Amino acid sequence: MARSAYEPTANFARKPRYQELAERLRAMILRGGSDPSQLPTESELCRRYGLSRFTVREALRALQAEGLIHRRRGSGTYVQPASARGGALHQPLSNIDEILQYARDSTYRFAPKGAVTLPRTLATQIGAKPGARWFHFRGLRFRPGQAKPIALTDAYVHPDLNAAARQVHPGGPAIFRQLEQFGGVKVTRVTQEIQAVAATQAVATSLRVARGTPCLRILRCYLDGRGRIVELSSSLHPGDRFVYSMHVEARG
Repeated sequence: MARSAYEPTANFARKPRYQELAERLRAMILRGGSDPSQLPTESELCRRYGLSRFTVREALRALQAEGLIHRRRGSGTYVQPASARGGALHQPLSNIDEILQYARDSTYRFAPKGAVTLPRTLATQIGAKPGARWFHFRGLRFRPGQAKPIALTDAYVHPDLNAAARQVHPGGPAIFRQLEQFGGVKVTRVTQEIQAVAATQAVATSLRVARGTPCLRILRCYLDGRGRIVELSSSLHPGDRFVYSMHVEARG
């Protein structure tokens, strides 16, 4: 008998259970194509995953806030078709697990560019030592089955890790994971800055958009236990191809 698309396949990790369920359902929705379909009922999700109704509702509320599902009173919960989501990638990037999931759900086609001096604006933002040579990677990120890229990313590796950076393989795991492997470091914290910018001509050509197109720029720093920036990445996402989502808990 074929396994249902929403059948549990593994034990939950050590994080809030509603978040685990939301992540699992989100991944299945994003892999499921553009046709709308009905999710299992709350009761069925409770039974399959061994969760309380409150937990299931919290997970569904998070997905609804992201625009991935809609709920009809007396009818059920339905997946929003891709056309209703504007064709954009809805992706939470609030912790390392979600960053890794983003990497797994898309393909980053990048190439090494060698050691370069950081662009002045980036160096100023992070307080980098003037003239330091960071190893540079540049590439485009794609969603499966789509021809247009969802991001142009420039990644820079700290000068102390130049030798490790030269071992990074484009077909391997996320760059920071490979740096952990080859450089003997451990990423313990990730910071993000998000800014709306207009595409320059060079960026527009790479992303196949018009010059001046609004883009979401995410500047991400991967830091080790000493507070050193192991990797710095700057990603530009066309506004109609990427949605940054976050689910915030209210305390008290």
